[in-house]
Amino acid sequence: MSSSNHSDLSAKLSKIVGAHHVHVDASHLDELSWDALSEGRLHPLRRPQPALPLCVVEPGTTSEVQEIVRLANEEKIPIVPYGGGSGLMGGALSIRPNILLDLRGMNQILEIDTLAHSARVQAGVVLEALEKRLNDASFILGHDPWTLPVATVGGAISTNSVGYRAGIYGSMGEQVLGLEAVMANGEILLTRGVRKSSAGINLNALLIGGEGCFGIITEATVRIFPAPQARLLSGFMFESFEQGYTAVQEMFLQRLRPALLDFGDDAEKHEAGAVLYLGFEGNRDTVEAETSRAQSICAQRGGNRLLDGEAEDFFRDRHVIARRFMQNRRQRRERGRDGIYHDWIHVALPASKVLGFRSEAAAIIERRGVRLQESGLWVHPELFSMRLGTEDDGTNQAQLRLEETIEELLRLAQKMGGSMEYTHGIGVKLAPLMAEEHGYGLEVMRRIKQALDPNGILNPGKMGL
Repeated sequence: MSSSNHSDLSAKLSKIVGAHHVHVDASHLDELSWDALSEGRLHPLRRPQPALPLCVVEPGTTSEVQEIVRLANEEKIPIVPYGGGSGLMGGALSIRPNILLDLRGMNQILEIDTLAHSARVQAGVVLEALEKRLNDASFILGHDPWTLPVATVGGAISTNSVGYRAGIYGSMGEQVLGLEAVMANGEILLTRGVRKSSAGINLNALLIGGEGCFGIITEATVRIFPAPQARLLSGFMFESFEQGYTAVQEMFLQRLRPALLDFGDDAEKHEAGAVLYLGFEGNRDTVEAETSRAQSICAQRGGNRLLDGEAEDFFRDRHVIARRFMQNRRQRRERGRDGIYHDWIHVALPASKVLGFRSEAAAIIERRGVRLQESGLWVHPELFSMRLGTEDDGTNQAQLRLEETIEELLRLAQKMGGSMEYTHGIGVKLAPLMAEEHGYGLEVMRRIKQALDPNGILNPGKMGL
């Protein structure tokens, strides 16, 4: 776009939101051109070419978003919706010149209905701000990710992310009752904020996990929950991952549902064995009974009880990484420039396949000369994660070796009937594997995208669409 056309675009946008809500300075454009996906986690042979936004626009209302989208559609200029910028897969990465729609100014908590157990909020509300407001009313938000101080409601819905307490509250998508979204043609899609409807297909599903590719979420009505009367935390050390996994399986077979379940072996934190952190919350009598039963199962399966303070420290510090990210966003972006690379997988598997997958994955990792740093479960016995690392040995092949290992592991998960990602979304990072993930389903998504967004303006290049 020429400088004159660029100035014309800025002038048109300024008429919609006011000149002070349109930014074109290079430092601001560069800051928001990336999210929390680091350079070191991109496949070196499939790394998208980043591009600076043409401008950053900060709407405050749905009607302003409508006007911006209509303008972009007329001009055939892409729009990238931007929330907290804490996404780890490049869902908010600018890969074409675009209008970057910074939704953080849409941060109004519009209604808290304690009788209906729901809250209606604008998409740019930060999760922690909503949590604090709900706490004042003796309620909580069920979604509690590591990014709580950064992530916005709209962003969390757009990736259908999982939080620490999803064991009883569910993923962010499961919190959604109703949505308001601006579609590519500027029309507003409004779904009814009720718990159950049998009046056609559930259009919320078009936007949950859709990463802004099908519509831009502007408001959401979400579930809220009474503040728990009690919360009990405990930790156990098992001699092996397999031993701890049998304890987790037994808990779920007995229909115990911990709010917090974090289990794994981490070579950086302890030399051998696997640690399980459990948390139950809710009615005091129920919590005490569930905790007692879970502790008995762990003891029977060989788990050694940790000091209570260890589990409490883990729970207290669960958002520390996000607060560091807030202080220095660029540091995460530039990871890998020193030749030290880290990456991870978060796969969903049938519970019966987890141990088999872990064994085969370990063999792949060893064969490829990459280090396995951690493996574990989060929330459910079906949700399995691994953290891997490697360093440049002078051949400049370390990052390629790591990312090819990651892709082989993800394909193995798919081959075993699992899904390649359960919490962070797809973005650009996993887009090349969408065909293997969905088969003909990807073509269905592409046809929906084409029907709703024929000019391809909504977050192009994401999710393999």
